[in-house]
Amino acid sequence: MSKKDKLRKQSQMQLDAKRAAEQSEQLERRNAGESRSAKKLRRRAKRFDSALTLLLKIVMCIPFLWSGLYYGGIFVLGISMEQMDGVPSRIAAFIGIGSAVCLVGIVLAFMSKYIAQFIVILGGTVCYMHGAVYIIDKAKERIGEGYGLTEEQKQLASKWRFGLYPIMAVAVISGALLLIYAVKKLMARRRRQHERDNAPTRSIIE
Repeated sequence: MSKKDKLRKQSQMQLDAKRAAEQSEQLERRNAGESRSAKKLRRRAKRFDSALTLLLKIVMCIPFLWSGLYYGGIFVLGISMEQMDGVPSRIAAFIGIGSAVCLVGIVLAFMSKYIAQFIVILGGTVCYMHGAVYIIDKAKERIGEGYGLTEEQKQLASKWRFGLYPIMAVAVISGALLLIYAVKKLMARRRRQHERDNAPTRSIIE
């Protein structure tokens, strides 16, 4: 091979290397731009998720204050003072303990302990509803057996149901928080896997 051919071949190799380096640099810039856009979108999504979960936590407090604290306190006090004939004291214990456990679960929810808060709130709701269902059934039994009751007395079961049953909404919202948490974790895992699978490789020239 002549010296001229060698120089021409060397020049072509240098040109190819330069083009490969330029292409690699363009690819890295494009990936960097996509990363910045992805990070910006993730920050926006995180702010939206934070606002949504905070709203759900605040809304969760409303049925608890109504059923767990207000109506629950009324029935615990009334049963303890023996103002409700035929209702054993254990029912007051179920309602009181259930309310207290739900309160602990709500605190855990505000601490973003989503798995723990769901388990605790579910247990507290089941405990509370055991007492609430007993009271409603007892009221319906008395209404079915009684005569000469006033219209207000006939509506006691519905009134008490309206006061006691909304605490189930706390468990529903708690489940929604857990679902959002699980979806976010799954999406984050898939995003990390996607970034690993599409990470730019070092060029042969480098």
